[in-house]
Amino acid sequence: MINKNSIGTNRPVRILFMAFGYSIHAQRRIGLFAADPAFQVAVVSTYNYNFSNAQNVLLDPHKNILVSFSRRIILKIRSIADNFVLLFLSDLIRDVWDYKELRSFIKEFKPDIIFLQTLIYPCYLSLLLPRSLPIIITFWNGDVLWWAKYTGIERIIKKQIVTYGTKRAVGLTVNSQSALSACLNYGASPEKIHLIRYPGVDLKHFYAMDKNASKDKVGISRERKVVFCPRGLGSYLNSDVIVNAAALVLRKYPQALFLFVSGVGGSAELERHQKIAIELGVSDGFRWEGQVPWTSMPYYYNASDVMVSIASNDSLPSCMLESMACGVPVIMGDIPQIQEWITDGDNGFLVPPCDEAFLAEKIVKVFENKNKIVDVMIQKNITRVWLDVDSQVNTEKIKNLVISMANKNKN
Repeated sequence: MINKNSIGTNRPVRILFMAFGYSIHAQRRIGLFAADPAFQVAVVSTYNYNFSNAQNVLLDPHKNILVSFSRRIILKIRSIADNFVLLFLSDLIRDVWDYKELRSFIKEFKPDIIFLQTLIYPCYLSLLLPRSLPIIITFWNGDVLWWAKYTGIERIIKKQIVTYGTKRAVGLTVNSQSALSACLNYGASPEKIHLIRYPGVDLKHFYAMDKNASKDKVGISRERKVVFCPRGLGSYLNSDVIVNAAALVLRKYPQALFLFVSGVGGSAELERHQKIAIELGVSDGFRWEGQVPWTSMPYYYNASDVMVSIASNDSLPSCMLESMACGVPVIMGDIPQIQEWITDGDNGFLVPPCDEAFLAEKIVKVFENKNKIVDVMIQKNITRVWLDVDSQVNTEKIKNLVISMANKNKN
């Protein structure tokens, strides 16, 4: 159990979170601490999470007239001559102002520990803070797996940030063996790396429900086979591959429905994907839902016959774990991080991320469920989720780690 007074006082542990933009993962992770009276929480981000029981600091360069004016001028120049130097200068002006605001808030809040939800902007600014302030980093967004593997000067800078960050932090949390190995390769000492898959799955929220009732809840005909695609559109998600595969599936199962949710990708990607579906003559086989409240997601999972996520890069996608908890079979991209969880043909299917024909074949295989192989997969996955990613268990682990790190810094 968590020791409420572990830093030697009767007050809560003061923890400062830093996060980039909006993320449902950051929302949940920070919210777990903000709701616990053992912690006094502050959040510094480029998105206002507006936690009612935390101090929320929004980093916005437009609040400073000089910074805002400088960025507008630089961005106008970039439209004429787009080059790395001008982009770097623009970001540097932003970073200087944000770091000044961060330092000012830290003097006021006096955190016992700083917890980064990634190492991308603005989180890397905390690496410039005095070393007397302990930092914990949760690696997500692929920080150590692909973020620092772009080409050119940008790659050099990002690799330096990750390399320094893994050494500077007093603790690192990862959710896969692949990420753990990557941290070691960046020079992190083994004793500071913790494989804690938090927040995990809220098993009081995500569990198997009646499929027909769930379809009624989200407005889908009970006769339709549903392929759920909850990751968003574009880029490494290979969502266009899913659309092309859908055309193949719909030839055999014309009543199938490919259900896309998430606002990732924006309106431009949505229009591009809808155009592909129209050109293929299968637009009636799609439903584009956009962002869905987290509280409604269990109904979407349970209304589905299979969940598809074929990202080229990944860590430990929540949609995979939540699907497994809800008894929904999964088809995932065949990459090392996913191979830690899915064995092809045993508890799910793995496909090359850009092979639309192979993906279509696996979707049909799930629909047919010959010899009840899907039923066996479902039971295996429900058991594993309960054993390894129960959010109640993993949340206690991460809270104890934070308190331990804060306590160590006080001694």
